[in-house]
Amino acid sequence: MKFFIRSFLLIQFLFSFSIVKGQSSLIDSLFHTDSIRHLVKVLASDSLQGRYPGTTESLNAADFIADEFEKAGLSSVAGYDGFFQEVRIGWFNVIGAIKGKSKPGQLIIFSAHYDHIGSISTNPYPGFGGQAKAEKGDTIYNGANDDASGVSAVISLAKYFKALNNNERTLLFVAFTGEELGLLGSKYFADDCEPDSIIAVINIDMIGRGRFSNPHPFVTGYEKSDLIDILNQNYRSVPGKNSEKDFFKIDKNTNEFLFNRSDNFSFAVKGVPAHTIMVTPSNDEYYHNLNDETETLDFNLMKKVIRAIAIGTTGLITGKDTPSRIKRAD
Repeated sequence: MKFFIRSFLLIQFLFSFSIVKGQSSLIDSLFHTDSIRHLVKVLASDSLQGRYPGTTESLNAADFIADEFEKAGLSSVAGYDGFFQEVRIGWFNVIGAIKGKSKPGQLIIFSAHYDHIGSISTNPYPGFGGQAKAEKGDTIYNGANDDASGVSAVISLAKYFKALNNNERTLLFVAFTGEELGLLGSKYFADDCEPDSIIAVINIDMIGRGRFSNPHPFVTGYEKSDLIDILNQNYRSVPGKNSEKDFFKIDKNTNEFLFNRSDNFSFAVKGVPAHTIMVTPSNDEYYHNLNDETETLDFNLMKKVIRAIAIGTTGLITGKDTPSRIKRAD
């Protein structure tokens, strides 16, 4: 009997290891710095004129994201116009889905905002932003880090989870409009959902630049739920590369009120465990700056962060982990 139990446990271990190894191989094959750079380069190009909401260029950005969702094999959500949810005339959230196998009514949302502040003529916050010296004649706030970096992560994760094909819960991948003008796209989306059906929101914002030699992503509002513990526990579960105890760090930039300033907040006020994963704080010299361009990003860092999010959310995807709820703002 002891031999049988030891043999059974060994088989279980080898089976689990083969799954983990397969997962790591898939991650390495899908999360290329070249593909991440391509996504950012398109979204942060001068041709999209800073993706100000309601403009033709913003619609072009939305079309590009929808095309990427379609190429990834995502499904549209019933009741919407394909991958588009109209927030107001000319303003669209872009939404793709992977239906859950055994728990389709439970939602995990991966999100980022694709809008930015446009050009000098449309910037709603003149005089507020990073102090990097702009190139002479530059008038476009390209928003490579804010938040083409986050959108590239959402698209990359969509491709990964579709290929992995083991999600018991339904996964939604959302690119929000209107974040820069008051979280307008995410508020509209959140008001259209049943909050109790949303298990967690993983919002991704400004992951392309770190301030230190070994930067780590931090989780805004980390103390409001146990999501950060779940992310770190899952990350540590993969042997070999993931020896760091806490890869996802607490937010030490509390004086910047980042938890309230990104699209996670639209869900958090409804009690949803909704947090933003960031690397760059808003006192970055390129924040809301004309020099927030593709060339300023660290794509090896971005690959590392996206990989960590993919691994860290494993238990959320399979239905093993359920984070604690956030106290509602009633």
